[in-house]
Amino acid sequence: MPRVRLASALLVPEPLAREIDGLRRAMGENLDRVAPHLTLVPPVNVRVDDVGAALALLRNASAAVDSITVTLGPAVTFHPVNPVVYLEVGGDVDAVHRVREAVFAPPLERSMSHLFVPHVTIVESTTPARIEAALVALADYRIEVTFDAAYLLQEHERRWRPIADARFAPALVVGRGGIETEITVSSLADPQVLEFAGRPGGDIEDVVVARRDGEIVAVGFARRGELHRVIGDADLERHLLRAVEPSGGARIGEPPLTRDEPGEHDREELA
Repeated sequence: MPRVRLASALLVPEPLAREIDGLRRAMGENLDRVAPHLTLVPPVNVRVDDVGAALALLRNASAAVDSITVTLGPAVTFHPVNPVVYLEVGGDVDAVHRVREAVFAPPLERSMSHLFVPHVTIVESTTPARIEAALVALADYRIEVTFDAAYLLQEHERRWRPIADARFAPALVVGRGGIETEITVSSLADPQVLEFAGRPGGDIEDVVVARRDGEIVAVGFARRGELHRVIGDADLERHLLRAVEPSGGARIGEPPLTRDEPGEHDREELA
């Protein structure tokens, strides 16, 4: 059975991702390899048939979590175990652990050689002298970051790109007591949505998906609270619209800049 290489992470939103990229550039890190992130699940090989289960796991893990606000900084290191410089994570670290524990399950579960330590890598590998210099230079560096979604990433040609996101909010459930339909809103069209509805096209902010028993029955593409295209069960259009209206509570802030993201097959981190 073919397999794909997946990982899960919290992606640092813009404009703070750009700021962290400045630190990474100063440390000699290759910015094309990976966007600034906090790894939840390191790279793991998943059967193609289990990708749908991984997407459902991500949605379920995110549905019970509110937005997570943490502080990043100061810079610390895993040296001498690993020559890594990273930003320490403070603030609501318990929430990070909760979402990590929820998403770290089959088919995304894997063996680990180290305990989970929330962090945002600045440089994956450097010299002891540069590590010491970075710790001194960034001793007072701290920023506050709010994460509104968890992401699933897939490796392609040693690069990683986000293929799905799940916002930290419960699904909108309609038809209680009858045929229940769950409606979720995301920034990306995941592989199942692409298979059902094709690529959204245009300047789309929200992908609204209705599922019954885990199966997609309708998809809407929206911008600024207005549906621009609906595929599937037309009777659900008003519910899809309700999910993206500002009063519906499904909207979140600007999603992080998406980019190709690479990984290394023998490492536990996306780095």
